[in-house]
Amino acid sequence: MTRKAIIGMIRAAALGAALFLAGGAIPILGGVAMLFAPAPVLIYAVGREHANLRSSIAVLLAAVLVSVAAGWFAGASYLATFGIATLIISLLLERRYRFEVIVVAVVAVFLVVATLGALIATGSPAALVKAMQTELTTGMARGSQLYKMVGMPNAVPADTQAEIIDLTIKLSPALVAMLAALAALMNLRIFWRWVGRQRLPYTLFGDLLRWSAPERLIWALIGTGFGIMAPVQALSALALNGFLCVAAVYFCQGLAIMAFYFQMLAVPSIVRGVIYFIALVQPVVAAIVCVAGVFDMWIDFRRLKPPRQEAGNFSDFI
Repeated sequence: MTRKAIIGMIRAAALGAALFLAGGAIPILGGVAMLFAPAPVLIYAVGREHANLRSSIAVLLAAVLVSVAAGWFAGASYLATFGIATLIISLLLERRYRFEVIVVAVVAVFLVVATLGALIATGSPAALVKAMQTELTTGMARGSQLYKMVGMPNAVPADTQAEIIDLTIKLSPALVAMLAALAALMNLRIFWRWVGRQRLPYTLFGDLLRWSAPERLIWALIGTGFGIMAPVQALSALALNGFLCVAAVYFCQGLAIMAFYFQMLAVPSIVRGVIYFIALVQPVVAAIVCVAGVFDMWIDFRRLKPPRQEAGNFSDFI
């Protein structure tokens, strides 16, 4: 390895470690910065000679730097989360997988490793739930204090806060999965825009305006939807989390439909941004976008499927 490569590795590891540590040092913005921790290592390693070896050494060095700065537990946490995600992304990029496969792989491994790590740290599922309740209660208490400091009364009653905490814990697997998917997508996008086109001999994303989920995914949506009504609480909770994850995929397909027509109609960027923001934060609008993504399989809003001679779906009558 050349001197330039070693310097680049140290720089990438230091930047990745700094982004990870920002999550615990800077409120809100630090958490956003933490999501981009894999990007420096990916930009340094992928598409170059011995890419997997480069990324492995850089991740280990970043873990050492995190351990020196914040203790061995923080270093182990980095390795178990963003470190392993970085290695998976690097490996699959080198093997020329599309972004969908990479995101699914990162989410699956992230969920397994994060769950095992949390159970090891707390000792049991009951202790894990208790720790989550304590953290969420503390966070909501800090939020109430912040509202009081700025002269705003706490508008959330205590019983409502308890319900929010219970619901958050129940949906935590889906929330973690969606956050991991978002982080993987953002890091892939940064890598692709920065150096990916020059280094990789294949197209990672393709035309996102025409992106669609696999048609067979509808069975997962139907199955998890019926599973929510299961008499066993554990199965019902598992189905609910699965339903939310699949619905998030169709929400992305709905966003692709929106983007397709925004481009066709030459909608100004600022208007697009406002509409995207509303779709993300307004539950009713988000549900409509998700439903559009689901029914796109039959209606074919973007007319992506070849025309059929016989009437066989809704688009034949439109």
